[in-house]
Amino acid sequence: MRWTGGPDMSIRRIHLGRLELGSMVLVLLLGACAPAVALPPDSASPEVVLDTYLRALVAGDCAIGHKLAVGTFSTSNGDLCGSTQVKAYGILGAPAQPTTDEEVFATTLTTTGTADGTVPAGQITWFYALDRQPNGSWRISGGGSGP
Repeated sequence: MRWTGGPDMSIRRIHLGRLELGSMVLVLLLGACAPAVALPPDSASPEVVLDTYLRALVAGDCAIGHKLAVGTFSTSNGDLCGSTQVKAYGILGAPAQPTTDEEVFATTLTTTGTADGTVPAGQITWFYALDRQPNGSWRISGGGSGP
């Protein structure tokens, strides 16, 4: 490209280039701040809630994961978020239904393991219990290596 506007024109072009670059960086940063996993509606099925929770685990998004669980769901009763990195998952077949308001799913998780060794690194089977809440939504209430 040939500049015909003299040195003043080229300085403006360089300045505009920096402004364009700054705008692109801002757009990329704002995109990085967007949640990796969107919450499903309260009407979502138990399987959709569990799948969303597991996607949040893989993304390391514990804030979204906790919104999909009851307040008592913690590390002591099966919450892995923050304890180990989950790299991959699969939901195995249809859930067990102990009651009309509870479903239990078997999953496979590929994890990095926990520091205390309670969850080994590699592929494990992990069960998740989901309970229907008074508003009709399903939330994770427990998890672990046995039903």
